[in-house]
Amino acid sequence: MASPGSSDSSSSISSPLGMISTTNCEICGQQAHGNHYGALSCRACAAFFRRYGVSNDVKSCKKNGTCVVLKKGWFNCKKCRLKKCWEKGMKIDSFQFGRDPEKVTKALVKFIGNVPPSMDTFLGRPNYIIYCAPSAEQLDNAPPRVIIDVQFLIDKAEEVLLKGSASPIFALNPLEKLAFGLHQIRRNVRKQTKIITKIGKEEAFALFEDEMLKAAEWLTYYDDFSNLPHQVQLAMLKGVWKAWTRLDKLDITAKGRKQNMCGSQQIMAHLDNHRVLCDLRKMKIDVSWCSRYTVEQLQFFSQKETADRSEESIQLMLELQPTDVELAFMMCQLSFQYVGKRFQGVILEVSDRLLESLSNHLHDYYVNYLNMPQYSKRLVKMMKINNHIQQDILYEREKIQLLKVFDVYYADYSHSEVFRDI
Repeated sequence: MASPGSSDSSSSISSPLGMISTTNCEICGQQAHGNHYGALSCRACAAFFRRYGVSNDVKSCKKNGTCVVLKKGWFNCKKCRLKKCWEKGMKIDSFQFGRDPEKVTKALVKFIGNVPPSMDTFLGRPNYIIYCAPSAEQLDNAPPRVIIDVQFLIDKAEEVLLKGSASPIFALNPLEKLAFGLHQIRRNVRKQTKIITKIGKEEAFALFEDEMLKAAEWLTYYDDFSNLPHQVQLAMLKGVWKAWTRLDKLDITAKGRKQNMCGSQQIMAHLDNHRVLCDLRKMKIDVSWCSRYTVEQLQFFSQKETADRSEESIQLMLELQPTDVELAFMMCQLSFQYVGKRFQGVILEVSDRLLESLSNHLHDYYVNYLNMPQYSKRLVKMMKINNHIQQDILYEREKIQLLKVFDVYYADYSHSEVFRDI
């Protein structure tokens, strides 16, 4: 409901002929503040006309233009309010479109002219990068820019999607089937924990392959996803696998913490049917295969809060302790919402449809299986974790874009859309 700014002062006295006094707004009848755009009006109606006078972007009147001004100048209809502005003689000719931008431009030019010279402004790169950058000799001996072919990974993932789930499973609730699918994927993991102390190119690609193929296999347990056109399935997998993996690792790490299998600043995961543990404080990372900078130099782009946020996510997961079905829904909600926002169009429509169906199945699970009609608090906790992960992904993406600006990496991927958030 559109509203002009109302005033506490008493309304002006009408003339004997019933016409509005010259102290009243000709549009809404409230106290006027002067002549605006050709009509005596209050500031609220002037601002309204300023906003919609040019665009005319208002909804049609539901009463065919017969709306009346309500008490204290309130309007139920923007269309009729704008029509009355035109009828009272308001014109857009008096708009000063370029006034404010011009002032801003002049102020900006003046500011830029007064920026003191520095190595940063002269070379266009931060001081840290300038002084730790490789020397000319190192650059001459550095590997040329390369494109890493990851088609083999796409082919393997496509094969998993085409193959479908390992065996036909009947379940009334698709979330139960997805929960069962996650158990199937994790069933052959060995109990002995393997410590990872170093990550280089070989380890990184082994990790990427394992993560993507697990995400692909898990999605085959969702019938509605499997019924989508194959190209849509593959496109969605390319967008969701990394988000899905983050929640998968978070769940594995939280369960490891609960069983005292890992501690602070330690992350657990499943790799090639092994339970693996990484101590982030002792991990040796080799990036020489993709960057001319060292890990220590690249830490300039990281923030101390990153590790703290990881610990916060783990604590939230420990507090929630989701059931298998809740975890399946969290994985779907995180993955489909993320890929929908990222790709838009058809994929957004498909993602919204899948999430609506899954939300109904989650409701059925709570009400009919757990006998828990009041489940909003658990749902809030689940969404808090997922939102936390999405915020981390967005931060990582911003950091990657910054690294690209400064040409930190000399290696690219043949399918860059697959590795956008790595």
